[in-house]
Amino acid sequence: MKHWKSIVLIYSLQLLLGILVAIMAFQQLDGSIGDSLELDRLALGFDRSIFSDMINRFPDIISNIQSRFVVSALMFMLLSIFLHAGLLGNIRKREYSISAFLRNAKKYFLKFLGVASISLLKTLFILAIIWVPFIEYMGNPLETFHSEKSFILTVISLLILSALLIIVIWLWSILSRYYLIDESRLIEAMKKAWKGLRLNFLRYYLVGICLLISHVLITWLYTLVVDDWGAEIWYSILGLIVIQQVFSIIRIWVRVFGFAAIDNVAKE
Repeated sequence: MKHWKSIVLIYSLQLLLGILVAIMAFQQLDGSIGDSLELDRLALGFDRSIFSDMINRFPDIISNIQSRFVVSALMFMLLSIFLHAGLLGNIRKREYSISAFLRNAKKYFLKFLGVASISLLKTLFILAIIWVPFIEYMGNPLETFHSEKSFILTVISLLILSALLIIVIWLWSILSRYYLIDESRLIEAMKKAWKGLRLNFLRYYLVGICLLISHVLITWLYTLVVDDWGAEIWYSILGLIVIQQVFSIIRIWVRVFGFAAIDNVAKE
């Protein structure tokens, strides 16, 4: 709770980036297909056939949006690393001001970029080991598996396995960043992170599992709240936006809670 200023700053910057991306996408769509009746039909609810028709009718528009999405994803990744540098620096050093947040973000950005890049490569490698053989083996699911049930259970099992392994990589990544804040060198910090993770694996992993379950519950609760929400009148739209932003802040707070828990375990 002492990091509420950092939470508000993170939320505000993410919201700003989200608004910029939304404006670009809206201008692209409105300028090209703003008069199309397809948009009115989509306003009634998502329809895969309508969306497929739009892709076929406006391939250039979809291509432009996809290229901008790549740029937006890269911008968000860099912003995320910057925000993590400031936040984890504040948590590790027991600092709570915005000035300390920005100072730590500037100081550790490049170091955190290295850890994040290595973590991303490890994640892609793990996912490739799990899913590439499965896709190769699967072929035609109707022929490979005896029933739809066995196919679905296999996919669910692989998804759970992927999530459990990604948690390990995530924990290692956070610990590496904490040791970098302690002024360790990059390679040294990564080695210390693996050693610390092995020594207190169950405690760290419990934090990771709790965070995963928390995000699943938050997503489920959010879907439960807004699933049948009517947004045809201005105040109902405003209410939906407010609920969305509340859940966004809650998700950020939960992550901060997890980072602080990892830091407490690391310092014991």
